[in-house]
Amino acid sequence: MRCRLLVTDLDGTLLDGRGQVSRANLQAIDRARDHGIEVICATGRSWLEARAVVQQVCTDGLAIMAGGASLHDVASGVTVESIDINHALVEHCTESLLRHGHLAHLLKDPDRAGFDYLLVGDAALDAASRWWFEIHPVVTRSAPSLAAFDGGTQAALSHVIRVGTVAHSAELAPIAAALHAEVGEHLSIKHWPALVALGQAGIDTHLLEIFDGDVDKWTMVERVCALRGIDPAETVAVGDGLNDVGMLRNAGMSYAVANADERVVAVSTRRAPHHDHSALAAVVDDIIRDSHG
Repeated sequence: MRCRLLVTDLDGTLLDGRGQVSRANLQAIDRARDHGIEVICATGRSWLEARAVVQQVCTDGLAIMAGGASLHDVASGVTVESIDINHALVEHCTESLLRHGHLAHLLKDPDRAGFDYLLVGDAALDAASRWWFEIHPVVTRSAPSLAAFDGGTQAALSHVIRVGTVAHSAELAPIAAALHAEVGEHLSIKHWPALVALGQAGIDTHLLEIFDGDVDKWTMVERVCALRGIDPAETVAVGDGLNDVGMLRNAGMSYAVANADERVVAVSTRRAPHHDHSALAAVVDDIIRDSHG
């Protein structure tokens, strides 16, 4: 097949176990561009959480952030498009997390909100999130409740692209199930192991993520294709995690890396090496070889 757009996940796919991009992968990205293939990143991280890596990989172009909830211009970081959660649903999910004794993490579109996270509640910030916020230049604000936010309830509910929290997996599973039953038809609700140290996922520490129901990495890939005049069938996607399933299932061709979740493998058309073994480089070589075959 002809490939015009190569979309790669970051953690567990492009990045190695140290959270870095290998020289082999960087050289492969240059080879892909030399063959007329645009390479973009699609990650669950927010813009500032991914900026350093994304700008190392691409000096311009577009990047898909927050699991497909926002699209950014790489050179400037400006939000090109974002998908907000309905205010009433943000309130419902936040209040549910607070009732269960958790801190609600409201990820905002920073261009419109002026900051990145609103942390709502009286619970202490978990160790994984504290580490994450320390190593990334995000701006956080806090309030004990939505009504207590200094901008008022409506400001607290505005420009939210993700509601989440981090806690023990056993605590989050029933909350996710309850939210699925209550408002699941309107939202995309996922939870999986959180990164608790660079390149390492916590077995018991899970991240709960709630998005608008239309949010998916593939939805934003389609938006990029429309902006670029690319047939979605001319896309190749590479990933390892559950938030990659949509784009791996729908891309013209897809690769699950060797360390991928089995549910990711099930929807992929090909396999790639382990992310520690420069998986993207192998994918690029495959694509180029196929195009000359």
